[in-house]
Amino acid sequence: MASQLDIGAPQADAARKRPTTRERGVHLVGSLPSSLAPDLPTGMRWVLAHAGDARLVAVPCDVDPYWITGYVQSRSQHPGFVVVKAGECTSYTDIPTHRVRRGHRLTIEDVALGRPREVAAAFAVRRLLEAEFPNLPPVQVSVPSPVDLSLFTFGHPGRALRHYSVFERMIRAEVAEVVHRHGAREVTFQLESPAALYLVHRAPSAVRTAVARAVARQLARVISATCGAVRWTVHLCHGDLGHTALFRPHDFGPAVVLVNALAEQVRALGRPVPAVHIPMAHGDQPPPADPAAYAPLRRLTRGVDVIAGCVDERHPDRSAKALVLSELALGHRVLAVGAACGYGRRTPAEATANVELARDLARS
Repeated sequence: MASQLDIGAPQADAARKRPTTRERGVHLVGSLPSSLAPDLPTGMRWVLAHAGDARLVAVPCDVDPYWITGYVQSRSQHPGFVVVKAGECTSYTDIPTHRVRRGHRLTIEDVALGRPREVAAAFAVRRLLEAEFPNLPPVQVSVPSPVDLSLFTFGHPGRALRHYSVFERMIRAEVAEVVHRHGAREVTFQLESPAALYLVHRAPSAVRTAVARAVARQLARVISATCGAVRWTVHLCHGDLGHTALFRPHDFGPAVVLVNALAEQVRALGRPVPAVHIPMAHGDQPPPADPAAYAPLRRLTRGVDVIAGCVDERHPDRSAKALVLSELALGHRVLAVGAACGYGRRTPAEATANVELARDLARS
């Protein structure tokens, strides 16, 4: 597919010389349009059927097509919270915000995601699908960053920081319970944080590395809650509410600074460095065509497996070029390819076209 692109003879030659020892996989961030996943069995079966013969990194089992908007809205019905500003989550300015009710002490039960219950249901479905789809990959468990959960719930940095530790303890407890019930080998946790990349992107260059280290420390604390045998993927994101990006960086420099800081923190805690999904498209915008945007990937710490979030079904040639430019900058093949974010904000036709394009790019 890349050979059809006008990327210049030297780059095309370099692309042909890239190592080919590792087969690329297909990575699905998680969510599906509601009509494709009206229930968990239908959604998981759709994922497995459309992955075809491509190596699927994991089988996601997300139940909210809009990431955590359902969770944030549900806080309004919880007796421990009071609505500060109502919202329907139609845009970034229409998200409801909350505070803790006076006299109430926030507990991990107040902020629970309920992932152990959802994962138990996913494993029950997985057992039913084993005869139809042999050699199933692990179940992918979506884990929003506690930074994001706290910020989106409260909508105010002060309140978010005040109660952040409760969200972190909740997530660590739920992750530990999932591992205890299902084992380290059968699950992959995906730690998701648009806030992390946004904070690093917004930081002035003079303090960007310091901000990245502070953010990475929080992500690393969640990852370190499990033993080294547990597999993690970190999903960085530009935001995708309404299929519109919250921010649009000019290049992948902020992502590289953040990933390098995360690798340093995780290694210091004695844990394997997680694979990192780097978004290369921005909401309704395709991945960049300028090689300069990919140049910062040359500075990525060695040993980090990259999932290239370069697949845009409306721009297959641009997607293929992005994959070539990414691997040229990295100097090796990526672990997998996928969309920049989940499919929940896409139409069923767009979601289908995206996974089919991802299959083609993985085999290219």
